[in-house]
Amino acid sequence: APVTTKEIRGEYLKKTIHREWCCGLDEFVKLEAYTLPHEVIVHVDIDYAFYKPMDHLFDAILYDKDSEEGKRARGMLELERPGERLPEKIGAFITRDWP
Repeated sequence: APVTTKEIRGEYLKKTIHREWCCGLDEFVKLEAYTLPHEVIVHVDIDYAFYKPMDHLFDAILYDKDSEEGKRARGMLELERPGERLPEKIGAFITRDWP
């Protein structure tokens, strides 16, 4: 695992991590995605299914906000809080199960 129990700072989590969801401490293996040397990394759990294309998410990360591609991609984003200002440079997305 990329994180050991000794490295966890919060006492509650340190004592209970072995009971968290299905994987306990191994759940932190997801953090390894942030160390990979690629521009875009897609991390999904094994029980995830793709029902809609996600190209606009990648384009919003890869293209400048003022480029034609960046404007088009940002215009397609489904925001949890519509009207909220997006950052100049998008570095990551967390998606949810949208209806």
